[in-house]
Amino acid sequence: MNTINNNVNYIDYIPFPDKNIKAIVDINAIKYNINFLRSKAKTDLMPILKSNAYGHGLIKISRILRELGIKYIGVATLGEAILLRKSGDNGRILSWIYNVEGDDLKDGIKLDLDIAIFDDKLIPKIKKLIPNGKKIKITMFIDTGINRAGIPYKKALQAFKDVINCDKFELVGMMSQLVCSEIKNSPIVNEQLHKFRTLRKKLEIMGINIPLVHIANTGACLNYDVSDFTLARTGCGIFGIFNNKINKNLKLTMTVKTNIIQLKDVDKGEGIGYNWKYITPKKMRIAILPIGYGDFIPEICSGKLYIYINGTKRKVLGTINMDQIIVEAKKKDRINNNAIIFGNGINCKQTIFDISKIGKCFPLEILCHIGYRVKLIYKK
Repeated sequence: MNTINNNVNYIDYIPFPDKNIKAIVDINAIKYNINFLRSKAKTDLMPILKSNAYGHGLIKISRILRELGIKYIGVATLGEAILLRKSGDNGRILSWIYNVEGDDLKDGIKLDLDIAIFDDKLIPKIKKLIPNGKKIKITMFIDTGINRAGIPYKKALQAFKDVINCDKFELVGMMSQLVCSEIKNSPIVNEQLHKFRTLRKKLEIMGINIPLVHIANTGACLNYDVSDFTLARTGCGIFGIFNNKINKNLKLTMTVKTNIIQLKDVDKGEGIGYNWKYITPKKMRIAILPIGYGDFIPEICSGKLYIYINGTKRKVLGTINMDQIIVEAKKKDRINNNAIIFGNGINCKQTIFDISKIGKCFPLEILCHIGYRVKLIYKK
């Protein structure tokens, strides 16, 4: 009869659920990108680590950034901010998506997190949740034209007055989101910047001087003069991603590799994988890799994707499965040989941009879908 020792923490015996897929994150490349973006923006940076830091690992990346001297971190959801705080991050963390009726807002208030108000109607509701004698740091999220979550521009001045007149709020920031900063000299972006600066000027005339003013994302750092603002909210840029092609001024930070788990010889005319979408034109050697769309590779890449084994390009055969792909193999291949799915353009010719082009999606869509079965490894 089995007995349970209540003094033993059995979680220690549960293996990590990865399946020999490694995502190697280059810390030096992150440092380089931060320094470059800071030099372009001529402001301090607030790196945005939403969606698990774009697949790079929220908690670990936050710790790396703090070690690099980053004072402000942004995330999308208050839940992400709470996770960071409870992981031991005691620095400034801003978030702007939450349910005012949910428990996350109450927890966020207790944990001294910066909260962005994205709707002027939320001001009295948030005020009621704050205990007497306590103040929370508030950033006002103003809609300057993107027409999604954000305080309507016409209501912004009154919203600022309402916050200033409440002794439970400490107004620390003003932010907005640009529509298309990847386009240089866009009339839409120029109008947004004009409106944002005009609002700041009106507030200053009213005697409201805001310490942290930010509207620039990675695109604005690269394409616009944003040096008169306090911060730039760089997200994908710190990981070397901007737009849909490699930017020569940024370094890609992630390399993903797995290994061969089986080698087989298959006769001519045999079907490969589900539904036999690929029929062998000759006797072939194939390799099986433990990676698929359940990890991040888009299924739409079936029949088009290549990977690299032992320095050579190999075609992925048949349908991409949830857990495995089958690739053409060579005589020199061996079990446990590395297979690189994408690299930084130097260690492997194929990058995340190549995968996204084949998959007809944005690179961030792939990175944000990197699952828990992929083991993140951080190297300098």
